[in-house]
Amino acid sequence: MEDQENLKHGGIGLPLVAFLICVAILVGAVVVASLVQRDFGRIEVTNLTYENVNGIPIRAKLLRPVEATERNPMPGVVHIHGYQNNRETGDAYCIELARRGFVVLNIDAIGRGNSGLPNDPKEPTFDKTYGGRTSLKVLRSLPFVNPESVGMLGHSLGAEMAYQVALGDTGVKALVISGFAYTQAASATSPKNMLMIIGKWDEYRRRMTGTKDIEKEWMSTPQTRKVIPVPNPRIGVTYGDFEQGTARRVYVPRTIHFMESHDRGSISEMLEWMRNSLRPPQSFWIESRNQTWPIKEWATLIAMLACFASLLPLGRIFLGREFFKGLEGAPTGNYSCSVKSYLKFSAINGVLLWLYLPLIFVLFGVHIYLVHIDRAFPMMMVNGVVWWFFCINWIGFFTVKRWFRKTSRETRLTWSDMGVSYREERFGLDSGKVAKTAVLALILFGFAYFSEHLLEQIFIVDFRFLFPFASDLTPERVWLYPRYFPFLLVGFVFMGVFLHGQLRRPARHSRVTTWISWSSWNLAAMVIPLILFLLIQYVPLFTTGFIPLVGPGGMFVAFIHGLFHIIGVLIVVVPLSTWFFQLTGKIYLGAFLNALIVTWMFVSSQVVAPIPV
Repeated sequence: MEDQENLKHGGIGLPLVAFLICVAILVGAVVVASLVQRDFGRIEVTNLTYENVNGIPIRAKLLRPVEATERNPMPGVVHIHGYQNNRETGDAYCIELARRGFVVLNIDAIGRGNSGLPNDPKEPTFDKTYGGRTSLKVLRSLPFVNPESVGMLGHSLGAEMAYQVALGDTGVKALVISGFAYTQAASATSPKNMLMIIGKWDEYRRRMTGTKDIEKEWMSTPQTRKVIPVPNPRIGVTYGDFEQGTARRVYVPRTIHFMESHDRGSISEMLEWMRNSLRPPQSFWIESRNQTWPIKEWATLIAMLACFASLLPLGRIFLGREFFKGLEGAPTGNYSCSVKSYLKFSAINGVLLWLYLPLIFVLFGVHIYLVHIDRAFPMMMVNGVVWWFFCINWIGFFTVKRWFRKTSRETRLTWSDMGVSYREERFGLDSGKVAKTAVLALILFGFAYFSEHLLEQIFIVDFRFLFPFASDLTPERVWLYPRYFPFLLVGFVFMGVFLHGQLRRPARHSRVTTWISWSSWNLAAMVIPLILFLLIQYVPLFTTGFIPLVGPGGMFVAFIHGLFHIIGVLIVVVPLSTWFFQLTGKIYLGAFLNALIVTWMFVSSQVVAPIPV
């Protein structure tokens, strides 16, 4: 093929152009996200780091309207994100508040993002608000914040933290809790001016509210009768008086738990509530449905995709250099997987993928009853996902190996044809080529990481879309990296044998069309079973209100939410491994690179904290 010949002769023209285009899109998307975050110069966005009462550092994003000064202080709000998130998840709420004249302190709760790791919950200094109470104190101390006009805002576990802070502090003049329900601890006067937002299909609603149908049951519960002591209170109606701090309202959007943080209606309700409670300057007010945060959300997605897409031409450029030339190659042999065989193998893989919750349940049983694995592997949500990924690919490899023995006798298929061996006649590795492969993977990963790191330092924007995907690493999180990388590497090697060996479809007429075809087939095999699994949860939920998979303390709900993130990760990494299999004829460059990327994603963006079950 012509493009293969260009590579062999060191041609870098087209790859260089493609690389520069990707970099331009990456930088441009980050700039757009930053402009939206800063409301095109009307908001100053800075990082702020301070110590919690127990000495653990807290990092926050401070959004200050540029007209907020010591002479012209404005209302302030602390935002706390949910359990498995970081501060960027709250940007939809925080950007819109700052555009309307509020100073917002959007924190990385302790154990998340770039804040420090939590201490043992059994220690007397453990902070159940994960830095929420200290953050409110810091907000009040800022010279451009009116300390008599402050509020708390949070989602899910972050809403519970905000709720606990507001219950104990009568100076908090407004509280918005999303994805959480007030308890018997609340009353008609405490906390002050409380808005509760919870989705009609919130998967935690039974745990949070004790009801099967929020719209029909919540307003008649003992909690609501205590908080809104009027006959027959209704959803969507404001009760009480803002001036006296007794305003109360319940809003139920038609959405699920994690989308409450990105629901336009919920954000509009929150904005109106904070306006009536804290009275920002009237000149700053913008109609509440006028929201710009989705532009930032899409821009950060485009930036992330452009960054990882740039690794495709960058890898090709490096493979044309003298040091890495020995890694060049193409898939060998005449094997290709028929549609019938593809469906059979994909079905087997689908069954393995559906072991998601059973394998995680086993791991947590081991953790609770045999050995506390969080002492060595403190990211319990990540532990479940990595354990599942490792196990299913390990099992899958043995099914592929059994198939290979039979097929090789019939067709002379070799491990070299499968992209696994560097020898034709038998399985064998080339230590020199494996070492160079690892070096190249590190170079490509290093470019992706330092691109994100540099842009985040300059523009205070990371890689995310609905969920956090990747951000810069703190020293504490760097030490977590080698604990998870080996398991992910083995998993990606085994996955490569399946996708690029057993499941390989016929090549097309060019490298690019072959890559698109193979990537599409590979993604279908990995993603469709997970989508079908999600349908088991969400079809009954949307049609009848029944939640099939909840688990102890709602644990299964959290991991099912994680499947949305996993699907996003697969959409990134499967095309990468497919491309580098085409360029090298081996599975190892893609496996090394993907293990480096996914370890970065998990270690930088996932929570280190006890699971609240």
